[in-house]
Amino acid sequence: MKKTLLTILTLLLALPAVAQTDSVARKWSYKFHGFVNPVVWADSRQVVAGREGMMHFYPKPVELDGNSQDINDEPSLNMLAITARVNLAVQGPDVLGAHMMGFVEGDFTGPTDATINTLRLRHAYIKMQWEKQSVLAGQYWYPMVIHEIMPMTQPLNMGAPFHPYARYNQVRYSCNLGNWEAVAVAAFQLDNKSKGPNGGSTEYITRSMVPEMNLQLRYKGERLFAGAAANLLSIRPRSLDLNGDKVDTRYNSASFSIFGKYRWDNWTLKAQTLLSDNLYEGCTMGGYLEDYDAMSNTFSYRPFSWTTAWVDFSRNKGKWRPALFLGYGLNNNFGDTYSTTETAYGRGFEMKSLWRVQPRINYIAGHGLSFMFDVEVTNAEYGKMVN
Repeated sequence: MKKTLLTILTLLLALPAVAQTDSVARKWSYKFHGFVNPVVWADSRQVVAGREGMMHFYPKPVELDGNSQDINDEPSLNMLAITARVNLAVQGPDVLGAHMMGFVEGDFTGPTDATINTLRLRHAYIKMQWEKQSVLAGQYWYPMVIHEIMPMTQPLNMGAPFHPYARYNQVRYSCNLGNWEAVAVAAFQLDNKSKGPNGGSTEYITRSMVPEMNLQLRYKGERLFAGAAANLLSIRPRSLDLNGDKVDTRYNSASFSIFGKYRWDNWTLKAQTLLSDNLYEGCTMGGYLEDYDAMSNTFSYRPFSWTTAWVDFSRNKGKWRPALFLGYGLNNNFGDTYSTTETAYGRGFEMKSLWRVQPRINYIAGHGLSFMFDVEVTNAEYGKMVN
């Protein structure tokens, strides 16, 4: 293992030296970008969210106190500028016949809620681009995040939990065949972690010895962009049973997505549907159930999966950008019988359905300054799974 790590580090450190001698046609270039994004928002009740409520998912359920008052029926008001961002893009001489580029980006949302307002690594990757193929290695968008169709909702959720939102360390291979593109990704968790017996942790996937695998087929036309994706996640929630003996029980889950974008005149339509089985770490709905058999001291796993769909209409009209986001989600296992020995890990277990209507309007003032006004109505239908 030590030899493998040493080889990888030597290769990465040698890249700048090779780049200087392999090609003189392309020189080094550097570009800095970034923005400042102060956001003010108000919630009519308490919500399930992250980053001080900026990463909004859905409203909390009714929870009555001793006087039959709903303790979650409480409004809130906040302002943050943590999404302020800075990045550096670097291009260098060709290496092995490929255009080389590197990209590093950070913001101030912090890697966890406890470290909010601190600098966080957002993207950090190297990309090698040949004529019809490319390889990307580093931290980039989670494979089920299709950044070409990402809805530009505010303040931070970008359509979550209907649209995935996360970044993973990964190796991504792309191959272009005319208007078609095939993509294969092997991804590893860091900031966004699977849920399990020890809370949110990367240990469940790292000890499985299998990265999260993703395959995509995309079509890119003049007006139409469309594709499909399949995702496989393998985790080992436990390494020891309750007697302290080693166990190797895994939970393998497959998820699927169909997505697209179409442009005509000044209009753009984006859409995606997602069958998510244990994609909690992608800021979407779903997860899994762990059952314990006391007689045999063994654990078993099964999913509670969600189907979500969303559309986003937008129009460019001079300096104005009106748009509308619509999302709907359905718990595919709601109403199923579950055992009192089962424990749920994930998001949306005791919820039957979820929908959102979110109109917005953006005004482009010019010289990099814009203003956005966004209204979101999210409804969650809570219930109780059957014992």
